[in-house]
Amino acid sequence: MASSYKTTISITNLPSSSSNEETLEVKVLINYGPLGGVSPLSDAYVEIYNSQGYYVTANFTNSQGVAIFHLPPGNYKVLVTQLHYSVNVSLTSSKEVTISYAYLYALK
Repeated sequence: MASSYKTTISITNLPSSSSNEETLEVKVLINYGPLGGVSPLSDAYVEIYNSQGYYVTANFTNSQGVAIFHLPPGNYKVLVTQLHYSVNVSLTSSKEVTISYAYLYALK
């Protein structure tokens, strides 16, 4: 059971924008394992960096665990600061990035 319990990333396409910018939706979920379920992470601070590593923008996740960005096409790093977790995204069209973070804790 422990081997299947891990952080997963899924990237799906959204309908393209009619403007010069694309939508990037970042959904952050906390996976507490087989007995704890999955919950959205609200008020998580999500930072966006460009391909040169420069800060672009940031936003907080809402109560559903979603932070929304409008960015020009390009390559970006998405960083969820509370989790110290990042993922690279090639934004050629609007996308939803779902981070299902495996929250592990030790029982004493």
